[in-house]
Amino acid sequence: MTTRLSEDDIYRTSTQYRLWSYSPAQLAAQRRKTHELAIARAQQNASKDGEQNGASDAGNVEYLTEEEELRLVQRYCVNIRATAEHLKWPINVKTTAVQYLKRFYLSNSCMTYPPLEIYKTAMFLASKTEAIHITVPKFAASIRADADAILAPEYKFMQALRFTLDVRQPFRGLKGALMELMNMAEGLMGTLDGTEQKSGKEVQQTMLGLKPSSAECKTPWKAPSGTVTTTNLNDRIRAAYDAARYLLDAPASLTDAYFLYTPSQILLAALHLADEPLTSFYLDTKLPPTSPSRSKILSTIQSCADMLASFNPNASMSKDERDALEKKLERCRDPTTKDLIKSHAAMKRNGVEEGKVDEEKSKRRKLEREKSSKEMDDLFGPSLAQGKANGNG
Repeated sequence: MTTRLSEDDIYRTSTQYRLWSYSPAQLAAQRRKTHELAIARAQQNASKDGEQNGASDAGNVEYLTEEEELRLVQRYCVNIRATAEHLKWPINVKTTAVQYLKRFYLSNSCMTYPPLEIYKTAMFLASKTEAIHITVPKFAASIRADADAILAPEYKFMQALRFTLDVRQPFRGLKGALMELMNMAEGLMGTLDGTEQKSGKEVQQTMLGLKPSSAECKTPWKAPSGTVTTTNLNDRIRAAYDAARYLLDAPASLTDAYFLYTPSQILLAALHLADEPLTSFYLDTKLPPTSPSRSKILSTIQSCADMLASFNPNASMSKDERDALEKKLERCRDPTTKDLIKSHAAMKRNGVEEGKVDEEKSKRRKLEREKSSKEMDDLFGPSLAQGKANGNG
C-alpha cells in the first residue's frame, strides 16, 4: 500500500517545525529564560571584577529589560532589511537573514552579544544559504564593515542556530496560489466543493459572482460598475497577490509569525487580509465545509491575520532611542565577549593567545594527528608519492 504524504506531513519533518516552532507561551518563556540567564551571568562577572578591584558595584548596574532587548533586536532586523534592499538582494535572502537574527536571540542576549556586532554575520550567512555568491571582503566593502568582525561570531552563530540553516518561507506557496486562482478564473480547473465535483466553467462562474472585497481589505482592486469579466477577475487576483506579498515581506518577517505559524498558514492569513471573499472561496476549494478540522484551521488563519494586521511600521525604534539603549548596553554588557575578533583568532590557534604556546596541548594534538595518519597508512597503505620515495614504486 502506497503512503501519500501531505504538505503538512512533509513540513513536520523540517528543522523549522521541530526546532523553531513555539506556542506563544513557550516563546515568551524561552525569551524570559535567556534574559534571566544573561543578567545572572553579568552579575557574576561584575562580582568577580569587584572582588579583584576591592569593591563591588554589581548591584548598581542597570541592565536592559526584556522589552528593551526585543526592541533592539527588532531595530536590527529593520537594519538587515534596509541593507539587503540597498544591495538588491532577493526577498528570500532578506527574510532568511531576519529569521537568523531572531533565532540567534532566542538563546543569546543582547547583553552578551550586541546586535550591532551580530547582524552583519546573519546577513553573510543568509547570503551563503540562499546562494548569493559574494566573498567576505566584497560583502564587507559593500557595507563598510570589517571582514574579520563579520567572520568572528560565525561559529557561535551557527551553534545558536543549532547548525540548521533552512528557513521555510511562504513566497513560493503564494505564487502557487496565484497560479491556481488564475487557472480557475480562466475556467481551466475544476474543484471538489464539499462532496460536489464542479467543472472548470462552474468554478469560473462562481468566481465571477464573488462579492467585492470590503474597505478593510488591503487590495487596491475595485469592482467595476457593470458586469465583472474574466479580465476584471484576473486583475482582482493579481491585486490580491501583490497585497499579500507585501504583507509577507514586512509584517510576517518582523513579527513572531515564523515562530508561531506554518508558511501555509502565514500565506493564507496574508491573502485573507488582502481579499477576504476571494480567500474564502479559495479555502472552500481546499477545505470542504464538512471537514472536521475546518473551524480550527480557519481560527488559526484568523489569529495569524490579526498578528500581521497589528504590525505598525512606524513603531520602529528611532535613532535616538537606539543610541540611548546602546549606551545602556555598553555599561551592562558581558565583558568576556567584548573582543570577538580576538576570541575568534584564539580559537583558530587552538586556544593559543598572543604567541604563548601551550606546549603540552600542542604536543598532544601533534601525536593525535600522527597516530591518525599512521592508522590510515595501516589501513590503506602509504600514498603513491610516499611509496615511490621509499623505493616501492
